[in-house]
Amino acid sequence: MHSFASVDFNSVTSIFDWLIGQWWAWAIVGAVVLFFLVIWILPAAKVKASPDHPATGVEADEIALGFLQIVNLPSGYWNDPTASILGDREKKVLVDQWGVHTREEWLANIDRLVTVRRRREMWMLYLAVRSDLADRLGRTPKAKEWLAAIVQEGGDKRDARTFVTSIEYSEAQVRKRVGKDIVTPDVFVRALDGYALGQAVAMTTWGVALGHGDVAEAREIIHRINEEGRPAFTSWIDFGLSYIVGRVMHWSDGNVDEKSFEKFGDGWSDFQAATTAKRNGPWATLSWSL
Repeated sequence: MHSFASVDFNSVTSIFDWLIGQWWAWAIVGAVVLFFLVIWILPAAKVKASPDHPATGVEADEIALGFLQIVNLPSGYWNDPTASILGDREKKVLVDQWGVHTREEWLANIDRLVTVRRRREMWMLYLAVRSDLADRLGRTPKAKEWLAAIVQEGGDKRDARTFVTSIEYSEAQVRKRVGKDIVTPDVFVRALDGYALGQAVAMTTWGVALGHGDVAEAREIIHRINEEGRPAFTSWIDFGLSYIVGRVMHWSDGNVDEKSFEKFGDGWSDFQAATTAKRNGPWATLSWSL
């Protein structure tokens, strides 16, 4: 290998010889380029469903509400109500993390997720103001309009500005990553319940794996979660946006920036897969209206 000291930059031949001598560096560059070319050319992985459980129909439609949480852990195929791939280690982590040592604790966790989990009264009021304003305007309110409406309703401007900025930043990041053709400009966060509802469905399947309930009971619980949760949303896209933004808002304590979104908004790739028909995404084919 030649050093820079041995290169005569006034001589084309010397420079050429030096470049040839850096074969190891060119090999690394070539490998990196090849890797990214393969990633770019190869089609994205398809979403797989369990052949042992329905992938179409009402039961599949209802469990699909938990898609983002089920595949994120992962605990099984998205349509598997038994969370069949959870091993002993994963089960222990779930039990310790969620405090679901007993059947009663499991059911209490599901109820908490469906009702009060991750809900903050002020955040709900801010989003309600935005939704009302959107209905009056017939379009998505701009940040200044939304903020002014919150202040007019008696909200604290400084606190509201942080919330508004965080929500709009998160929406923009999801839209950018998932695709504007999927998360269109007219879709915006009206509620942050998507995250907790998705977890409630996943928690139901985890309970089956832990022996706290059977499949028949899990199906009944998942049906109730859908009945109570779906009316707050208009589509899978609306729900998925709520899930991702709700997750980021919760774990960042409502102050979202580039760093916190990168850390907690990683579910966007699963969101994209779920809504892509070519990848067999269930949200692309299953109806939102049950």
